[in-house]
Amino acid sequence: MFGRKSENILIIKTDGLAAFVAAEPVFDEIRRANPDAKISLLTQPGLQRIARAAPYFDQVAAMPDFREAESRKAFVRQLKSAKFARVYDLSADENSRRLYASMGPFRPKWHAATPAPRKKRKGPAVPQTPELAPALAAAGLEAPTRLPNFGWATTARKDSANMQPAWFGISGAFGLLLPGSDSARRWPAKNYAELVRLMAREQIMPVMAGPKELHAFGDEISQEAPEVVDLTGKTDHLQLAALAQEAAFFVSDAAEEVHLAVSVGCAGVIIRKAAEAGAAPTGRHVVTLTAQGDLGEAQAEFVWRTLSNMGLIPDRRAAARVSR
Repeated sequence: MFGRKSENILIIKTDGLAAFVAAEPVFDEIRRANPDAKISLLTQPGLQRIARAAPYFDQVAAMPDFREAESRKAFVRQLKSAKFARVYDLSADENSRRLYASMGPFRPKWHAATPAPRKKRKGPAVPQTPELAPALAAAGLEAPTRLPNFGWATTARKDSANMQPAWFGISGAFGLLLPGSDSARRWPAKNYAELVRLMAREQIMPVMAGPKELHAFGDEISQEAPEVVDLTGKTDHLQLAALAQEAAFFVSDAAEEVHLAVSVGCAGVIIRKAAEAGAAPTGRHVVTLTAQGDLGEAQAEFVWRTLSNMGLIPDRRAAARVSR
């Protein structure tokens, strides 16, 4: 069923950056099937900027705090006044279920993803992605099989100067270090610091990026390896996508940002615990190294050799160039 020009469609995707990246082909399919419809996205506040740059949505809003009764009621009234013909709930989480209940008996057609099964396991939780195919099938759409492609993110902003590596003082060949926010699933600072030293020795600028919550972790690394360029908290998602597209490689662990890097074609190494290997991006030029116990078992020298075997280490002359 293809959308009519007057039709309003709502997409709900509020479950984090990695899930947002994974759903990019689905956003594309919904827009392709409804070229003249007005499509709105409901997402997390931190994802609004990159979502507004996407070519799939006419407007973007953030999910309200459902603990605040007045703001919730006002938001539901606003949604009802928009007269959405259909809702694609691609998160299938508690907030979207509350929103569904709040819309009452005259709610629009609601196509909900199948919630991810809750696995009982020891250790930190690994994010699970809802099954999106049933929601699309119910609307007469096929689930796309292509991998996410955020190439549009690198050219979406008019102030292109601050999308260039030089804006951050980066010159020549560089590699991206993308530590995760969860300390229990993060490669240790001493390992990152050793990798920084290996990169600097080969004249490849080590650039660390991620949310501002990682600033203290960046300080740990810089104390051992002052060569690192610490951009934690200094890049938005669009800038990070642009940097990843220019980087020689990335090294990451459980960072959600690695999904964005992979989606623009950046290749590299992901370090995970064996039980979590399935949560890493797959299908592209990515190697996942797994540790049975402590992530510190994955030595920086081994990671470096893996990058070299993948053909991702520029030679010294190329690495020393001011620009490519």
